[in-house]
Amino acid sequence: MYSISPCPVVTTKTITSFKIDRIEISLFKSAVITVILLDSAGSLLDLKFVNMTGEDYSRWSADDSYVVEFIKQSLGFSDVAKPPVEITIAETPVAPPTETSTETSTETSTETSTETSTETSTETSTETL
Repeated sequence: MYSISPCPVVTTKTITSFKIDRIEISLFKSAVITVILLDSAGSLLDLKFVNMTGEDYSRWSADDSYVVEFIKQSLGFSDVAKPPVEITIAETPVAPPTETSTETSTETSTETSTETSTETSTETSTETL
């Protein structure tokens, strides 16, 4: 092993969820909440201790979701954006509206026939005996 001067190493970790491990309560006074920070694989990244005192402690009644929201606010976390819900509406074909016609058609047809037929037939017959 070779000794060197200390050199800082920066590692970026992405926290995707947290768990409340335990809460230590001082009745009517405060609570210390142990929070486990996890990555997307559920691996432990860090532990945090969140103190709830004074008015914040007084507001915590029977609704434990208050503690979760308090931790989010204290550690600067925000809620996961929910993807938009896609709704598919099946369309039923609708027949086009029936057209009602109120048109009046007046058509007058006049045919005049002036045919004159003149047939003249002349027969001449000559017979010899």
